[in-house]
Amino acid sequence: MKRRFSIKKAEWSVERENHYKQYCFNIVFNFGDKMKTNDRTVYIIKNEEEIELEKPLNPKTFWYETWLKLKVFYQLD
Repeated sequence: MKRRFSIKKAEWSVERENHYKQYCFNIVFNFGDKMKTNDRTVYIIKNEEEIELEKPLNPKTFWYETWLKLKVFYQLD
């Protein structure tokens, strides 16, 4: 049996992840902090101190999971 693969869905997923990446940088910037990634780990640089967030579990949803963790970190919503 053939597996179906939707190119539109794949493109949408990449586009959605790019939006979450931008949301993440906007959140951090609005709080006057910086963010960097290293080996699939996200670090918040706050007052010259690096704070490591948990590694996202799924590389395909890296920025979505990071966005969720940033919302908790900055107590948004």
